[in-house]
Amino acid sequence: MKTTATDQLRAWGRYKPPDQITVKGSTYQRKKIFKHDFFALTALFELKSDINLGNKKAPAKVVLKLGRRRNFLGLPLGWLGRALCRHEISILKRLQHLSQVPRLLGLHNNIGFIYEYIEGCSLDEKPSLPDDFFDRLENLIKRIHACRVGYVDMNKRGNILLGRDNLPYLIDFQISYHVSCPPWPLRKPADSILNALQREDFYHLFKHKRRLCRHLMDDLQMMRSQRKSRLILAHRIVTRPLTRLRRRILSFLFRSGHLAMDDIAINTPENDPSRWEK
Repeated sequence: MKTTATDQLRAWGRYKPPDQITVKGSTYQRKKIFKHDFFALTALFELKSDINLGNKKAPAKVVLKLGRRRNFLGLPLGWLGRALCRHEISILKRLQHLSQVPRLLGLHNNIGFIYEYIEGCSLDEKPSLPDDFFDRLENLIKRIHACRVGYVDMNKRGNILLGRDNLPYLIDFQISYHVSCPPWPLRKPADSILNALQREDFYHLFKHKRRLCRHLMDDLQMMRSQRKSRLILAHRIVTRPLTRLRRRILSFLFRSGHLAMDDIAINTPENDPSRWEK
């Protein structure tokens, strides 16, 4: 039986999130899907004003993030979607005292959660940044690190937002790393892993600053933005062959007729067969 790239490469396949959700007694209507990749589906919902006239404290917009539920080439992955969802919720709960991370509003079944929408735009949209933007972002990262959390996903500019208040915000803590204070024999190796991941947060921070606000960097920041650690080099050594292998498998399935082109979605790098040959 022929399947499509959408069925396999998107967290919910061809399924869509609910048209409406209820958050703390208020009803929200789905407006658009922000992102639908292999691991998660993220959608924007707006308050239905005709129903919620009396609830003035309800946020105007919320975001629903759903973990993966679809199998991949016959391999069950619903367990992974639930695990990643629980992990991200636990990280966000540790950071709720910080105003520049998503504010949790509730859970959605056992595979998703809801947070208040942050008005603004991501660095992928190349907004005009205030001169102190990266200084404030550095301070935010330091406060996250003080909670014994490594953000880990700083390489993606789409995860860094410029809010309407001109402050930096971080979203998507799906692969962030937290270490509590383990017993003495484990404390040193646990702290070593955490410190290494936190250093990479700063590497990517200064890399983004070099590309977007180079004129505001000092010599130390410039040096840190160009120094690739062994961890980053090792990550590339491991992930690049896996990426090539994944593309070859998808290309073979497509050419042999077992994987069809999408007929409902705009092509992206993940589901475009022309990229699988590269």
